[in-house]
Amino acid sequence: MQRSYQLALAERTRLSGSERDRLLAMTSPRSFADGQFVQHQGDPGDAFWAVIEGHVLVGRYAEDGAFTAFAVLGPGDIFGELAFFTGLERQVDAIASGPARLVAIDRPVLRALMTADIGWAELLLRSLGRQLAVSLDIIDAERRLPVAERLARLLAAMAADAADGMTVRATQQQLADLLGVSRVTLGAALRDLSARRTIERGYRHVRVLPPLSRPA
Repeated sequence: MQRSYQLALAERTRLSGSERDRLLAMTSPRSFADGQFVQHQGDPGDAFWAVIEGHVLVGRYAEDGAFTAFAVLGPGDIFGELAFFTGLERQVDAIASGPARLVAIDRPVLRALMTADIGWAELLLRSLGRQLAVSLDIIDAERRLPVAERLARLLAAMAADAADGMTVRATQQQLADLLGVSRVTLGAALRDLSARRTIERGYRHVRVLPPLSRPA
């Protein structure tokens, strides 16, 4: 699974190694099995989460059971801040994708962290600001960009986080879920990008070719 992929083109806010060490010195991580829910949409937002090991799939289940994927988060990623700071219910479901270890950051832990280092306040403000930027990007893209262009931007963002800077390891269904389109529509967009020689398609992966792999 890709370490982190999402509709967001903005850089995610991740904890540094020293920040993770400081967090682990204050509280113990919780272990989750593959497929286990970390949180459900509608839960109270009494804490937010930091991924220590493994991956977490974030999205929403509809009433008919259909799931819309928003992101796959990896070590150092944080999520759940919106509900935590606003007092709203959880806005997304979060599910362990493989074995995972996470830390729940509640108010006592956060206050202790901020007392020791005010940089935590800056980190969380950056995270919330980037989430706003992401929301605006998604609204803008859905209103004005065709699916092929939206897919190109998504693949470029995913490739930038890949080990070789080019190979996106995801299924067509995962890509379709991330864009909020059908597999038929996604397939047409992939064929369009292939015809332009901006990507090479393989089994459960897409190789992103320059200049798409190096967005401005």
